[in-house]
Amino acid sequence: MAVIRIALVQEKAVPNQKDENLKRMLRYIKQASEQKADIVLFPEMWSNGYAPPFEGAFDDPLNPAFQKEREEWLDNAVAVDSAYVDAIKVAAAEYQVGVCATFLSKSEGKYQNTALLIDRQGKILLNYAKVHTCDFSLEKLLKSGGEFKVCDFEGVQIGVMICYDREFPESARVLMLKGAEIILVPNACDMNPARLNQLNARAFENMVGIAMANYPAPHWGNFCAFSPVVFDEDGNYADNVIVKANDVSEEILIAEFDMEQIRTYRQHETWGNAYRKPQAYTDLIRFEVKEPFVRER
Repeated sequence: MAVIRIALVQEKAVPNQKDENLKRMLRYIKQASEQKADIVLFPEMWSNGYAPPFEGAFDDPLNPAFQKEREEWLDNAVAVDSAYVDAIKVAAAEYQVGVCATFLSKSEGKYQNTALLIDRQGKILLNYAKVHTCDFSLEKLLKSGGEFKVCDFEGVQIGVMICYDREFPESARVLMLKGAEIILVPNACDMNPARLNQLNARAFENMVGIAMANYPAPHWGNFCAFSPVVFDEDGNYADNVIVKANDVSEEILIAEFDMEQIRTYRQHETWGNAYRKPQAYTDLIRFEVKEPFVRER
């Protein structure tokens, strides 16, 4: 595939109404197909709109006064082997477009923040559970994933990291080391300049394309895509912003990644895995946490 077209969905989900959100997802899949997208990317946990089960849940998710609300929220999680996911797979095949679908998932007693990448035939290529869960907030209720994953989508190597994952350089680094050429980022939070710069830096330092989708809201939104190509053939700086929305617009836009240009750039530039010195990185896999980073669990 010389060029891959990714549709970034910046639309509203209905809080904790998974059936309505499924209808909206199917509608946006059709719309993305009409825009000639190869893949359509949704914001994080689309099934419930990343909405809390009760007021104050982001700050105090274990509040004993809301046990019933917590249980109902988790009971609405989606199994991968379900009619809900089957409907997405059917839509992907019907409209001949890949789908990065996101939802609160359940399997074998685990509740996770999950993204699937489904191909144009309706086959699941990648099943990823968010590694860097927000354990200081609502995601304390969930089980973090244990592995970053990459899959082949029609000759393009695609990885996924979800929201808070992007705030850890290791996430994109591991995906790059596993062969990712494009990283999809379902998101659900304030996307201020610092966080947008994080994504741009991940593209630059790993020589990967980055595409992020987020919910529209004041200071949120800002869906974007960055190319890793930051210098032209003469060594001059090149603007690598492929597309960027504002914070509140509700829309679906296409980000085009020129894979031939990206691959040529990766073959001769100095970032990514060209000159790393992993023998000096052993501290990265230590489990000990010292002050000032100790937090109550």
